[in-house]
Amino acid sequence: MNTNQNFYGRAEEEIKLRREINTEKLNLREREIEKTIPEYKAILREMARTGQRLSEIILSGEDVKYKIERLQRENMSAQENIKALLLAHKYSDDYLNEIYTCEKCRDTGIYQNRRCSCFKEIVKRLASEELNSSAPFKLCSFEMFDINMYPDRTDTDTGVNIRSKMARNFTFCKEYAENFHVPNIGAGVLMLGKTGLGKTFLSLAIAKTVISKGYSVIYGSAPDLLRKIEKEHFGREAEADTAGLLQEADLLIFDDLGTEFESQFYAKAFNSLLNSRINAGLPLIINTNLNENELKKRYGDGITSRLLTMDCLRFMGDDIRVAKKYGINM
Repeated sequence: MNTNQNFYGRAEEEIKLRREINTEKLNLREREIEKTIPEYKAILREMARTGQRLSEIILSGEDVKYKIERLQRENMSAQENIKALLLAHKYSDDYLNEIYTCEKCRDTGIYQNRRCSCFKEIVKRLASEELNSSAPFKLCSFEMFDINMYPDRTDTDTGVNIRSKMARNFTFCKEYAENFHVPNIGAGVLMLGKTGLGKTFLSLAIAKTVISKGYSVIYGSAPDLLRKIEKEHFGREAEADTAGLLQEADLLIFDDLGTEFESQFYAKAFNSLLNSRINAGLPLIINTNLNENELKKRYGDGITSRLLTMDCLRFMGDDIRVAKKYGINM
């Protein structure tokens, strides 16, 4: 994984490109106004002569304060004339002002001697894209979900019709994605069920919809994400900040909980992440092959209790990945 230093360099390049694009936009506007409003060019020539006379006065070393003030007034008057011409020709009076994507830092990336929030957002986005680089978002959508892959029969343990239950899970996930917003206290989802029943697929379908709405999403398996946090914590990737990214993303999808190596550090890191996101009203989706008793045995009462306060979706049926592979009609 790239370090934050790498992301900073790429963010600076993006800020530089932003400035270049906005400069070209302003140049195009100026050329447009020159063609549309002939008087504009004459005012520009007069302003240029005013600037030249001002330079000559300053370089002369004479005490001519009143001359400088007069030239400044002339310059301001010319600027007001340009605004009046713009308005008269149905343009806004600020049409020729400098263009900035971020008004706060004026596309420098620095605000009040610190990195601007816009710069930090670029770094955050780049780091999130790095984490998500292997996530198959494009391969999963609600339109591709086939409820007929689930058997139309009663589950022997619960007495529930499997296909009907999965249809309700599908509807919940689709509505969750369509109505997604942050902050959203208590909007976490816990998906429980054996492997191959569609937990990851529906999670990624949610992610695809949420991303299309402009929210940031991070997806990853529990082993991979916790391993990255551990490496950074113990200094092996000291400049990265996976933990911070996972805490701040609008939606976090934590896949395969329970398949990570059992360790005290992982349990504490997961508990900290879980609490920070729930307290901040930032939704997360957790997928696990473990049942409630197995979760309690592995993570204890505290973590399990918090997990079970989330919306719990229980996945049923046969391994649909096997069925798809061999063309089995379920």
